[in-house]
Amino acid sequence: MRFTVAVILVALIVGGATACASRQRNVSEQAATRPAAHVSAPLRLRRIEGPPDAHDLDLSDLVPGEGRIDHVWYVPAGSTKPEVVVGWHHKRGRRIAGFNTTRYVLTLWSPVRIRLGSARWTPRALIPASPFPFSGRSVRLSDVTGDGHDDLLVTIVCADCNHGAAVVSVFANIGTTGRRIYGRGFFDWGKGASHATLYGRTIAETWWGAQRGLLWFDEPRGGISVCCPAYRLQTFLRWTEDHRWTTAQRRHVLPEKDLRIRQPFP
Repeated sequence: MRFTVAVILVALIVGGATACASRQRNVSEQAATRPAAHVSAPLRLRRIEGPPDAHDLDLSDLVPGEGRIDHVWYVPAGSTKPEVVVGWHHKRGRRIAGFNTTRYVLTLWSPVRIRLGSARWTPRALIPASPFPFSGRSVRLSDVTGDGHDDLLVTIVCADCNHGAAVVSVFANIGTTGRRIYGRGFFDWGKGASHATLYGRTIAETWWGAQRGLLWFDEPRGGISVCCPAYRLQTFLRWTEDHRWTTAQRRHVLPEKDLRIRQPFP
């Protein structure tokens, strides 16, 4: 089943720019007030007892028997405890028109009750069900909260969308609670009643990352289309002590002089 990217939805992503081309899948970003669509529940993961060093864990213990590991990212202890992020997939997803039943899951494992030579590792599903696979750059590490422990910059690229559409989020430990601290919005996949939702900010033709503790986005602005902007808007965000984002800087850069978009996406 084919779907045309509606101009109004692209306009929500790129601030009014029209699309250069039209391919498949609907892309949308709206305020996250819409009721959550049904998504297939991830296979159940249980706490495990293991060594306190994440590198010594048996990776087969970090996915259920029906799961297959695609990528692993080790998070250094920093000021707290080491963690490990596992990208894996299974084939028990609810069938949605235009998609197979493979679902991709991103799980964060954190140690608790650390004792001499052992620890109890607790899983938390960051992305419970994605129709799009992860790559080696789907998770990047950077301390954007300033607590001395790396946070997770997560990018899920839409495999069949135009304009490099992706869903992005930042996950961090705030006190003793891990949560999404950036990525308001959602990305619908499927159509009509047979659809599901990925939560996070939807971007297009946009590079993003972290530098010197700041979160940055490099987006197209102006011009006649998203692929041919009049200029690039670079926005730098700072996480504050009262747990919110504030704009540290904004600047316009001519596309031909923008060095950030010459980096690997995202």
